[in-house]
Amino acid sequence: MSMSSMDEDTNENTFKILVATDNHIGYLETDPVRGQDSFLAFEEILKIAKLQQVDFILLGGDLFHANRPSRPCLHRTMRMLRNYCFGDRESKVWIASDQSENFGDIAQANYLDENLNISMPVFSIHGNHDDPSGVGNLSALNLLSVAGMVNYFGNSTSIQDVTIQPILMKKGTSKLALYGLGNIREERLHRQWRAGHVKFTRPEDDGTPNSWKNCFNMFVFHQNRARHGPTNYIPEEFLDEFLDLVVWGHEHECRIFPEHYEDFSITQPGSSVATSLSQGEAAPKHVGILTIEGGNYNLEKIRLKTIRPLQFMTVVLSRVESVEPSDKNSIRVYLEGVVESLIEKAKNEWEEQQGQDSGIEPCLEMPMPLIRIRVDYSDGYETFNPLRFGQRFIKRVANPNDMLKFQKTRTRPITDMTATELLNDLSTAVPERLDRLRVEDLVHELLKKDLFILPEEQLKEAVRIGVEKGDKTSIDRFMDSILLRTRDSITTLPEDIEDLTLDFIKRKSNEAKQNLSASYPSVIRDDAVQPTPIQRGNTNNDNNNNTLEISDSDSEEEYTPSPTVSTTATSSRGRGRGRGAIATRARSRGRGRGRGSDKRSASPTNLDSTPLSQRRRVLPRR
Repeated sequence: MSMSSMDEDTNENTFKILVATDNHIGYLETDPVRGQDSFLAFEEILKIAKLQQVDFILLGGDLFHANRPSRPCLHRTMRMLRNYCFGDRESKVWIASDQSENFGDIAQANYLDENLNISMPVFSIHGNHDDPSGVGNLSALNLLSVAGMVNYFGNSTSIQDVTIQPILMKKGTSKLALYGLGNIREERLHRQWRAGHVKFTRPEDDGTPNSWKNCFNMFVFHQNRARHGPTNYIPEEFLDEFLDLVVWGHEHECRIFPEHYEDFSITQPGSSVATSLSQGEAAPKHVGILTIEGGNYNLEKIRLKTIRPLQFMTVVLSRVESVEPSDKNSIRVYLEGVVESLIEKAKNEWEEQQGQDSGIEPCLEMPMPLIRIRVDYSDGYETFNPLRFGQRFIKRVANPNDMLKFQKTRTRPITDMTATELLNDLSTAVPERLDRLRVEDLVHELLKKDLFILPEEQLKEAVRIGVEKGDKTSIDRFMDSILLRTRDSITTLPEDIEDLTLDFIKRKSNEAKQNLSASYPSVIRDDAVQPTPIQRGNTNNDNNNNTLEISDSDSEEEYTPSPTVSTTATSSRGRGRGRGAIATRARSRGRGRGRGSDKRSASPTNLDSTPLSQRRRVLPRR
């Protein structure tokens, strides 16, 4: 496909946009063979955009592979953005909408900032890999945004009512309303969308020919398109009919040619680097040059040249005449021949790919290809060690240790299996099981028996964030906040201290847990909800403030604790240890004698700095 540079002033009424998604910069960055793949692919994208003199680059999420990119990864990305996106070329695109609503804490787009020289702006939403998380709900895109390198938009501050504001752009006589929504967990977004809580803000129609009501409407978001469960995806029919073009991120298979669906079209650019050895990733990788003039658009796809070749093939041993079920050697020899043929196929496709005219200099030497062979060994066929098999192809294949993937024909669909069944399914290869197994599903099965104090759904969410986002403090924040709220909910003790039994404590704790689950469905930060600070003791050992940051994913109301909770202890004599959800503070470490009535405040100013999960409670008892 031929592609030529277009003069800046060839058509002053046409938007020219480079569209790409799922760059996953930093994927396997420490791998000695594949560590440079994501960086080379992203730099090629920037080169194409600069060669084409596009008005801006539009990214559909997962710019980074890790939620917290390493310093070398972040440094190299910023250096590339500085080299290719900074310059004196004047943009002919201006923005008519309120930019403070579009870009959050950044008052305006970087190319409109008089203090910055931006020749090629980058607009991006976040994906599920680089979404905001942790203290402050910040992502790596927030850092690039405040540095003036990326225009970060589509970060919803609420999932109760998701309102999507457009960036209203104008170039000459053409008008574009660019809508964006960063990744929100599929089940939750599916539920909110179905309930009518996802709304697009449309420009008002002023009745004039220049009304924004007649602009081109484009929507970019990052969610599951393929159905992985009843609510673990976003159906196309959820999307509003007024949209003209939808840029769908998150799915890695390249389906960039627009697919018409009722009143709008969908383009799925796919990833620019293979993060899994699957059939969908084996398709050629492309980016798109989108031109928009008035209500018409055209999308030209450009194949990336620096992508490491990936060859995928399925072999059913029962259909191969030259192998016997009990003869491992004949199976090994046959599969070696398959690998050789795939390497040769990769070379031929590489040469054909480099011969295409894209304006980018061809790469003369092909990198070692990725090979994946799915081997169906049903009907009693023998298997062997894939690691030993791959030793012969070291220095010829990029992944010699996992080229082969042995599996049996599955009688039950993998989507119908529970987490425990999937974990124990020996007919499915370990990497595939780990790809499909979600930690929250496994935790849910382990927590089928109700807990007395801890809400199960919130515990699942805390574990998920700790595992997927690498947030080492998610469990601590969850435990501290639950114990604080449980303590505050039990404000009165029984009149007779003998009634302070374990059953009483369990009943009160369970009531508190139910009230908490109804009012505060999440006690730690999830998705795009802003944190709610609560002045309750010092839970941060790195500073001396008394702020515990907690956010509620399904509630916008701020939790305000009672300023003082007083507890009156009945007269008692003797020694003993007290157990319960609320207690007065003893005069010694857990043991002591007491007389009379003693009122002590449980206000935040009287709490010491010991973490709540380690703090000992002492109740008087006879």
